[in-house]
Amino acid sequence: MQQFGVIGLSVMGKNLALNVRNHGFSVSGYSIDKPEIDALAKYEDDKLKPCYTLEEFVNSLEKPRKILIQIMAGAPVDETLHKLLPLLDKGDIVIDGGNSNYHDTNRRYHEMEKHGIHFIGMGVSGGEEGALNGPALMPGGDEEAYKEVAPILEAIAAKNKEGKSCVSYMGPEGAGHYVKMVHNGIEYAIMQEFSEVYSLLRDVAHKSDDEMSEIFDKWNHSVVQAYLSEITSKVLKQKDDLTSDNIIDHILNVASYKGTGNWTLEDGVALGAPVTVIAEAVMARFMSKQTHLALESDIKPTEFKYEGEIPEDLVDEFGKTLQLAQAVAYAQGFQELTMAAKAYNWDLRYKSIAQGWEAGCIIRSAMLKDIENAYSNGKKLTNLFEDGYFRKLMEDNLPSLRKSVEFATKAGVPTPTLSAALNYLESIFNPKLPANMIQGQRDYFGAHTYLRNDRKGTFHTEWYEEK
Repeated sequence: MQQFGVIGLSVMGKNLALNVRNHGFSVSGYSIDKPEIDALAKYEDDKLKPCYTLEEFVNSLEKPRKILIQIMAGAPVDETLHKLLPLLDKGDIVIDGGNSNYHDTNRRYHEMEKHGIHFIGMGVSGGEEGALNGPALMPGGDEEAYKEVAPILEAIAAKNKEGKSCVSYMGPEGAGHYVKMVHNGIEYAIMQEFSEVYSLLRDVAHKSDDEMSEIFDKWNHSVVQAYLSEITSKVLKQKDDLTSDNIIDHILNVASYKGTGNWTLEDGVALGAPVTVIAEAVMARFMSKQTHLALESDIKPTEFKYEGEIPEDLVDEFGKTLQLAQAVAYAQGFQELTMAAKAYNWDLRYKSIAQGWEAGCIIRSAMLKDIENAYSNGKKLTNLFEDGYFRKLMEDNLPSLRKSVEFATKAGVPTPTLSAALNYLESIFNPKLPANMIQGQRDYFGAHTYLRNDRKGTFHTEWYEEK
């Protein structure tokens, strides 16, 4: 009997199955696509069992069965669960490893619970390579069931510098997929921040692709040690197969998206979480879809060129800007997680979440160790910048962020997420925001009342217009 089963054997599912096999566990694989099963069969490995029917697949697994569904999110998952349910026994464990919406996972968790089936919704980050060599895993749902599958998940997960597996129990119901959703929102934000700093280096500091590649590589070994620094450096120096240029100069300015960043923004709005940088990153992808307007229009495109004197230390200022902006992206994501935990009555473990992102996933960086430290000893934070390390980072780097946005404005370079990060930091510790004017307006036209800053109680003014 096989120890683990995988339904869905496209690249992600097959690579996860191989990862499980490579760590000494026996695996059964099934897919509705026969060629995918045939591809698994070609390995001719006793620890890999290809199954051509769902019945054969379920019967090949030792009890309690441990089944990972790795297929397209949405209706296909519900259809698979519908077919699977009559073949399962009480106590079996089903894991959804796709990019499912947490609302769907909440519903499926309770539906499976009625039938005695343990359901785990698990975020998986790291792409195809991570699936094979070590992804970051974010499982949520039934905690007792998680303990059953933990030895396998801990074996296949990425390992951080201390050798800890990048997987831990996230929380009940759809908490695992919620954490992955926020991970993706942070990913949108940081990627957009990188692209804006690239634009500043190119259009304000007038650096070449190869010079910028060296700058991002230097930052990867200093102020912004991150997977995205590493690959940004590599993208910039990659030569084009079709021209003598670098490939970056011939990639169309259109960024695609699959929607998980949108979900982060939607739930952030529902919770009242100020995820402004994530919001601007989502909007920037929408904006990129309008590139055809610039290409098809007779209107002369904007020429981005800064005419003033370029300070010698401007590149270093941009590095500090990126470091602080990255911290804001993380802070906003963790703030949304904190608010979600309260709203949905989930016990999210923020230190474990940070530790789980330290390797294997797209947003891995050295800063996650600082976030892990910020949440150590059960520390409660409503905002990451309440922590001493991040408060000092803000104080040290805020002048650089201000200067970068100033130079971008003078050069006509749009910086939606960097500007949003600056506005966020200028706002969160500011007791003199002009919201009093908004509330005065609301009371004027709608008698919505207001609170006072000098005494308790709720007040309304009989506003009048001078004749």
